[in-house]
Amino acid sequence: MSNEIWVLIEKARNAENIAAISRELLGKGRQLADAAGAPLAAVVLGSGVGALAERAFAYGADKAYVVDDAALAQYTTDGFVGAAAALAQKYAPQLFLTGASFQMRDFSAALAAELGVGLAADATNVTLEGGQISAVRPSHGGNVINTLQFGAARPAAVSARKQSFAEAAEQAGRSGELVNEAMPGVEIRTKVTNVAPKQGAVNLADAAVIVSGGRGLGSPENYFKLIPPLAEAVGGAYGASRAVVDAGWVPYEHQVGQTGKTVSPKLYMACGISGAIQHLAGMRTSRTIVAINKDADAPIFRVASYGVVGDVNEILPLLISEIKQRSH
Repeated sequence: MSNEIWVLIEKARNAENIAAISRELLGKGRQLADAAGAPLAAVVLGSGVGALAERAFAYGADKAYVVDDAALAQYTTDGFVGAAAALAQKYAPQLFLTGASFQMRDFSAALAAELGVGLAADATNVTLEGGQISAVRPSHGGNVINTLQFGAARPAAVSARKQSFAEAAEQAGRSGELVNEAMPGVEIRTKVTNVAPKQGAVNLADAAVIVSGGRGLGSPENYFKLIPPLAEAVGGAYGASRAVVDAGWVPYEHQVGQTGKTVSPKLYMACGISGAIQHLAGMRTSRTIVAINKDADAPIFRVASYGVVGDVNEILPLLISEIKQRSH
């Protein structure tokens, strides 16, 4: 077994760069690799993805394993897991890091099953000390913090929650060892014929800033008068509590919480949201939380970085006006 630490590289949706979660994992992987005296390797799967390997070097990878094949042009479980498993069986890394998007949760679970190794899903931290690999994963709405330790089987597989780690700094001109491997002969039972984005879809999971509104706004008219404009002013997306969605104010795709979207933006603004446990479960790992609520005892203030006690219908118009003035 080698002692390499691997990071699966995802491509950014709207840019010729690697995705933010991959930059985060390269940053964390670099820390683990340096502490363990191990190489950090990027795993690049796809079609026409050679440039992503070069980008991975710039963000800290020492080596890049590339399987570039038309069969990997679109994600399929069979294709990606088959390619990654063949690499892992040949080169035997000690740790395989992926993101925790819907697609990567599918990939990491299937890969762990194929290799017969352990998986920590939706982790917020990973440690490697004395050969022991551990992962931290919140559960029960964030009220329980679990530390999961892996046995002897390698590689340990970890899918990490987005924005759990700082992104690696880009180092222009940095290079590394490129290892090109052929696509293994696996049966791909799924054929992707078309990929069409949902019209009007809200991608809260990737938003760096989210402004969410709750019942404290009083009416759907107040919600749309205040929440989308504030989100626009701060350059973010807008979400909602379950109560607002259940009341029919906004579609389900805007719902943040245990039964909606789980998000970890850099800034989360909770406006008129009391902080029911199911809502906290979906946003409490946000880097900075700003809460505005007229109830000083509202549970949302227990997790907030900053809190304002007051009526959102009075405060938000002033806040929007001030932000617009300063941005100009």
